[in-house]
Amino acid sequence: GWSRVKMRGRQKGSEEDAKKQAELKERFSQQRAALKKTKTKEKRQMRECLWFGCCILVIVLAYMLWPPKTKKSFGFCGDGLCSFSETERTCREDCKSVCGDGFCSMHERCVGGPQPTSKGRKQQVECKQDCGVCDMREEEQQDVCSLEDAGLTKEYNASMYWGTYRPHLFLGVKTRSANPVVASVMWHKTDALNPLRHEATSSGIKKYGWVRHDGRNFGHEVILDENCGVNLNFTFVKHGHDNAKGGDWAVRVSASPRATKAKGKGTETTSISLLLHVSSLSSKGRIHSPTIPAKRAAARPLASFTGSNPGTGSFTVAAMEGERREGAAAGEEKAHFFAMKAKSEHAYRADELVEQIYRYSMSKSGGKDSRLTLPDENQDEDKSNSVFLQLTLVPPGYIDIVFLSHALHKLGGEEEVARAAAQLSGPALSQLIAERTAEFDKRFDTVFKLRDATCIPSSSFNLFGKYPGSGACTPAGKLSEGAVELGKVALSQLMGGLSYLHGTWVKADPPFYNTTSQQAPASSFTCSPCRDGFARGFLWDEGFHQLLMTRWEPAGSRDVLLHWLGLMQPDGWIPRENFIGPETRRRIEARWWTQYPEHANPPTLLLALQALHEGGEAPPGFLKCVLPRLKTWLNWFKRTQQAPALHSFKWSGRIKTEGIWHTLSSGLDDYPRANASSAAADRHLDLFCWVALMHKILAQVSSSLGEDSSSLLSTFRTLLSHLEAVHWNNETQSFQDRGYMAYPDQQPQEEFVQHHGYVSLFPLLLQLLNASDPKLLPIIQVMSDRQHLFSKAGLRSLSPKSPEGGEDSMYGTQEDYWRGKVWINLNYLALKALKRYGESREEAAQLYVQLRQAIMENMLGQYTKKGYIFEQYDDKTGEGLKHKPFAGWSSLVLLIMAEMY
Repeated sequence: GWSRVKMRGRQKGSEEDAKKQAELKERFSQQRAALKKTKTKEKRQMRECLWFGCCILVIVLAYMLWPPKTKKSFGFCGDGLCSFSETERTCREDCKSVCGDGFCSMHERCVGGPQPTSKGRKQQVECKQDCGVCDMREEEQQDVCSLEDAGLTKEYNASMYWGTYRPHLFLGVKTRSANPVVASVMWHKTDALNPLRHEATSSGIKKYGWVRHDGRNFGHEVILDENCGVNLNFTFVKHGHDNAKGGDWAVRVSASPRATKAKGKGTETTSISLLLHVSSLSSKGRIHSPTIPAKRAAARPLASFTGSNPGTGSFTVAAMEGERREGAAAGEEKAHFFAMKAKSEHAYRADELVEQIYRYSMSKSGGKDSRLTLPDENQDEDKSNSVFLQLTLVPPGYIDIVFLSHALHKLGGEEEVARAAAQLSGPALSQLIAERTAEFDKRFDTVFKLRDATCIPSSSFNLFGKYPGSGACTPAGKLSEGAVELGKVALSQLMGGLSYLHGTWVKADPPFYNTTSQQAPASSFTCSPCRDGFARGFLWDEGFHQLLMTRWEPAGSRDVLLHWLGLMQPDGWIPRENFIGPETRRRIEARWWTQYPEHANPPTLLLALQALHEGGEAPPGFLKCVLPRLKTWLNWFKRTQQAPALHSFKWSGRIKTEGIWHTLSSGLDDYPRANASSAAADRHLDLFCWVALMHKILAQVSSSLGEDSSSLLSTFRTLLSHLEAVHWNNETQSFQDRGYMAYPDQQPQEEFVQHHGYVSLFPLLLQLLNASDPKLLPIIQVMSDRQHLFSKAGLRSLSPKSPEGGEDSMYGTQEDYWRGKVWINLNYLALKALKRYGESREEAAQLYVQLRQAIMENMLGQYTKKGYIFEQYDDKTGEGLKHKPFAGWSSLVLLIMAEMY
């Protein structure tokens, strides 16, 4: 019985265990099914993410490898850039990139040949069919103002039609036109092609530059060519320039011998080959073969040729000899020529063409004639638009090149040409040059009054006890004749650097900026910082250029400002460099051509506008035209350069290249900022000050026009109230940038960027502080301290000493561009501010006198010693450095001497 009881208990326990096991098994199965379902879902989501990522990667790679085809347009058909409907091989090999390849871009019009279809695509025709030269459309860029509103008369416009608007050449003349007439002068030894002088360079040149130039109708340039063994003087004079066709002009090329720079031995050059190049770059432009008389005769041209252009009309160019050298050998000065049909890029590379023509001439003679002589040939008599004229110039002596407009002269034959040319050459030209020189000097004295300016006698000014003055000031406390001459040279080189460009330009395409596109043709009329390397417009430089130009040629200054504002894009962005057309891109790496739509530049144009406005040279019509665009520009700054932090701004485009942080947009390229990039933490003091100043100036202009300026003034006051809170470092008693600073073995953290230099001075430089503000005193003390910013050449860009004490580790390092060297533009702003603050603060007044004198003495000393005005000056020795002649913002030395702020 007991066994049966035990058996029944076991059976009951087994049933319960089985039931529990079944429940556990069911629960496990459910959990396993749920887990499997979850994993399946996760796998599906992972596959979807991978698929989506692969699609994005394929799209990005395809975009990078096969970027969208863009419109390309330059000045002429077959200019070497293939249109989107032709292959590179077809463009380069089949058609040889010649005009008449049947392709006209959407920004060109093909004259006398096939036209683009209504859809804008290009029609293809046989390569041999000539459609002529494609003219650039002048109506692509809309005018900001009418001439009347801008205060620019028709007479002004006509007087500026011709000019030395090719500053990258030793002597380059052109018309202000989309399809211009261009002219230039080259030279070399008669028995050697190297060096062939054409592009302005200081290599092998002891000194060159304009010593007189009024920017409109007169200029005189001096060139001391050591390698060619000759001193040259170019004098450019216009006559009848108020004519709608531009009138006449003449260039006198005079030469005197000098010892060549040979190996330990000086030799004199007996003669040089002078090459005149003229091209009429228009579909209707023509230049005919020169007429060269078999026998030379007194008062007769050495050679002459005729040409035409829609802008200038018909014209004649004649080369007239000067006083004939006694005992000159027969045929010694015989002229030679070569004429051809040239495309724009060929015309803009005339020196390379000359070398090719010389080789062609030698091969044509079968090697029997090795002389450097043009072959007296016209390759296309009916369609030639370019000519080279070779003349022999024997120093001492001169040759006059005369351009005669048929709008002023009726030139029916050789007699009429000789008579008209004689009126603008020889003794007549000598008298005209003397008159224009006297007019320039008189006007210069009237405008700048340097002879009335006062200064510390150079004999009493001995900076630091070891740098005596260079003679800028006489014992009577007046500027010396040397200082006055420096002022004339500074003005002349600025005005002689005026440049006119027309053509397409290159912009990076959003959103990744990894492709570029050619933009519609635009015009640029600007001053150039330096003829050697920087012969184009720079937005940051231009405002400083115009501070001087507004005093001398206010109408021209308004003209320059209107051209810059004409480049403004619909969103308010202005490209910061003018790589417009093929001429300005020569010898510049292609990587620099591209302009990026989010990169800014300091809005210094407003400094020029302020000077025009305060000087009474800004007509209401002009202000009404420019004010809307300037407000758009301001809004673009606030939209694209805004930092995430409240009331803060940062320069876009800050990059690290070759271990160096560059903030090219700021204009202060390698000036030390935060050493760890953070879009959230960067706050740039100088940009903050520029934006505040924009509000202030635009409010002043708006008020003068009777417009509501309350919003601008309110924002200006708000920014000033945050200046101290955001950028004032109370510990070092200075204004500073803020950003992430990285140190060894530490995580980057946001803090003040500890440097004394130009950036820390911006609240003073732009006069954003009240004269009673206690923060002015420590700033002026740093500026006056010779251990910090004050040097014999002016204020250093960066102090050798750190605000925290000890050495500044960034001073004079790496590129050493804005890390200690002295720059005249910001020294000018410092003097302007000190002049104002000095009215109520003695320490500012004392610093103003010392700083002005130091700059004048050093710049005059360097000009006297080396013959150049320089880009920057060494803060230790005062030596001129970098580019020369740099009469861009360094020409502000004239306003410093004249105390015109």
